[in-house]
Amino acid sequence: MALGTCLAQDQKTERIKYIRKCYAEAKKKIDANGKNGKSPKDMRVIINRLEDEDIPLYDTEQLEFFFDEKFVDGLATKQPPYFIVENWGNHGHIRYCEMLLDPKDHQVIFCYMRGETDAGFVVESRYYYDAKGQCIEQKHNTDNSWTTPETEKENAEFYMKLFSKLTYNGYFTPLDLDKPKKPTTPKTERLKHIRALYAQAKEKSAANDKKDMSNDLHITTHDLGDDQPPRTTEKRIYFDKDGIYFISCTSKSMQSNGYSEYLFEPKTKDLIFSYTRGTEEGQVYEWRYYFDENGDCIETKTNHTDETDDGFYDKRAAKDFQAIFEMLNGHEK
Repeated sequence: MALGTCLAQDQKTERIKYIRKCYAEAKKKIDANGKNGKSPKDMRVIINRLEDEDIPLYDTEQLEFFFDEKFVDGLATKQPPYFIVENWGNHGHIRYCEMLLDPKDHQVIFCYMRGETDAGFVVESRYYYDAKGQCIEQKHNTDNSWTTPETEKENAEFYMKLFSKLTYNGYFTPLDLDKPKKPTTPKTERLKHIRALYAQAKEKSAANDKKDMSNDLHITTHDLGDDQPPRTTEKRIYFDKDGIYFISCTSKSMQSNGYSEYLFEPKTKDLIFSYTRGTEEGQVYEWRYYFDENGDCIETKTNHTDETDDGFYDKRAAKDFQAIFEMLNGHEK
């Protein structure tokens, strides 16, 4: 065997050894997540789609992200995930994936996929990547593989981008402030319309929660809040064939609780109402914003004495939620 070939083989052996070491450490870390008196640090994303109301085909996808946090300027800041798990199912077909990221540079170094059809046919694939992202080893239990090194790496990188959007410290979706103005309805009529839609959305989302086949996106995060005690945040995004119609968000920790809602116009999917409740030094504050057809705030109700932002940040948050939904809902399996 030529010297160059021997060196390449040795490098490959050492790389796979390193990957297996990282995998074992990540699994051990996941097993200890939330134990031994430490707060859990993970995120679970579940999207359920009823593909056709007339034909009961149901698509569900569950993602789990495991990450670390470090303190930056006194704030707990999420680091890129070190391990991602995907569970997907559709009409008896299932797919389970594990994606391992290098703890040094957060690059994809290993992917595992196990798929099964409704007839019981099983496919398993393993991919090992070098420091440049090139596959150096792949193992399959059958010649009829469902995936390639490229597709699995692209899948992992897509989820990394999704995680980045889900944890971005700020707003990434700009508002369209220059769009032409639409005709608006009188304020009294508009408020009546919004309140009627709110009642319908609450009833519809509650009914959706009771269905076996639902349309919703749930994002649950366990981390450290800005005040550092363990925090659980749950976002529930409700949608139909036309898009999002209602969102509720809950945040709980030993220091504070928060809750917010976002209501969207069925036809245009524009934000038409937002509600926020939070605590500050033991005092409960509430904000309600009502928007016209152009997204301008026409009514504000709050018990806070400071000036309000006329719902500007709520509008930006709503845009973020819509962007996340569109990104995940458009992801091809």
